[in-house]
Formats: sequence, structure tokens, C-alpha cells
Amino acid sequence: MKKKTIFGILAVLVIAIVIFLFVRGNSRTSEAVTVRTGEVKKETIVEKLSTTGTLIPNQTQSLMGTGNVVDVSVKIGDKVTKDKVLATYDNGLQLVAGFDATVTQVNIKAKQADTNAQQGKPSIQLDDLSTLKVQLELSNSEASAVKVDQQAEITSGNQTFLGKVAEKDPVAQSTQSTTGTTASLAAIVTFDHAPENLFAGFDVDVEIKTNTVENVLALPIEALTYNDKNEPIVYVVNKGIAKETKIAIGIQSDKLIEVKSGLSENATVILSPSSDIKNNVAVTKE
Repeated sequence: MKKKTIFGILAVLVIAIVIFLFVRGNSRTSEAVTVRTGEVKKETIVEKLSTTGTLIPNQTQSLMGTGNVVDVSVKIGDKVTKDKVLATYDNGLQLVAGFDATVTQVNIKAKQADTNAQQGKPSIQLDDLSTLKVQLELSNSEASAVKVDQQAEITSGNQTFLGKVAEKDPVAQSTQSTTGTTASLAAIVTFDHAPENLFAGFDVDVEIKTNTVENVLALPIEALTYNDKNEPIVYVVNKGIAKETKIAIGIQSDKLIEVKSGLSENATVILSPSSDIKNNVAVTKE
């Protein structure tokens, strides 16, 4: 009887322990934070600079005259060839086209004095509209990233064109406005092929490929956050527990960021970690 009683007590204890562990496990599961996750993988990352530029003619000629105008042989929109005489003055002066172009301004009339020089305007303006280029005004941080011959994409509406950085000024220029003085560095992006249905004077979006790395460890950019020391960190999921992990990062695209150290390939990381995510917090995947 005594042995049966002991075995009965032990059986009850075992059952009680099992129930306790089961309830405790369920409790922990219910307390776990639900998270979205991603993986660290080998990728090619292309870093791009997004900015806005203005379409300008490939060549421009501002012709200035002085005296009384005898004859004007062109109007706005006319296409002229190199060496064509555009206007004649009573002092024998002639305004002559320097290249094949389109007339975009005519600020003189026959039998009237030409006073445009005093007003800072051209008598006749010529632009080569057979192809266009993009004028950029770069900020200090943009200027340090942009280099001649970098590839670019130019977008206007639903049209996208390929191009490259063709020129970059050596010195920034300052401009004065009501809000103060700002400095910018001019650069030119040219098209690989002459675009159609684009017009000088309009703005376009420009993306310049400033850097590329291949076959490097890459992290979904959503996973990146920073600690109170402004150090880059991620939360790695290890056996259902979030582990704060400090990392070193490199270049980034709109979706990926290069991991230089701190993580291994195939590591699982928490995406867009909320304020509930702390070191050693229990988590469960969606």
C-alpha cells in the first residue's frame, strides 16, 4: 500500500509539473512580440543620388547689336544654318548664326534702335535644340558624391533616358536670396541619345549612380536602427529571442545597405523594430 501511495503521489507531481511547464510556455508565447523579419544575403548594391535638373540647349548663342536696325530676317521658332545673316544695322553690323540652331528670342525690330545691351538682353538668341542636356545645381554633400562619367537616368513624366555626368564645375557659386546666401556647384548631365518630346526650360528628375559594390553582405534597410550612442544596430532573432547587434555599414540603395562587419550570411533580422523590441525580448515571426 505504501509503495502504491508513493507512486500515486509521484504521478500527481509529474502531471502537475507538466501542466505547469505547458502553461508557462504558453504564457511566454503569448507575451512574445510579433515581428516581421528579413535575411542577410550576398547582393549587389547600387548607390544613387536623386536630384532635379533643368533641361537646357546643347549650345546657346546670344547675339548683341548696337545702332539702328535696318532689317531682321528671322522670327522666333525659325531654324537657321551656320553663317546665316539674321539682322543688319545701319552701321554695317550684321548678326550671324554661329551654328545650326533655332531662333528662341528676337528682341529687335526693323527701323528701330537696338537698346537691348543696356537692358542686359540679347538682340537675338539662338539655341541648338537638336539635343538637350541637363543643368544641375549640386549641394555640398551632393557635389562630393558626383563625378564626371558616372551613369545617370533622366526621367520626365513616363519617359526615362540614359545619360552620364559630362561636366562638373571646380568651384561653387553663391547666390543671394531673401532667406540668405546659398552656394551650389554646377554640373551637366548629357543624354546618350538625343531625346524626343522634351523641351528646354522644364525640370526633370535625375538619378546618378554614385557607387556600386558587388557580392557583399546586404541588409534590408528596414532593419537598420541606432542605439542611444547613435551607433548602427540591428536585432537578430536567435531561438525566438531578439539580440541587439552592433554593426558597421557601407553604401546603401533605396532597399539595401552594405554590412561590413557584425553579421553573418543568412542571419535573421527584425524589420522596422518597434519600441517594444529590446535586447533579449521574446519574439515570434508573423
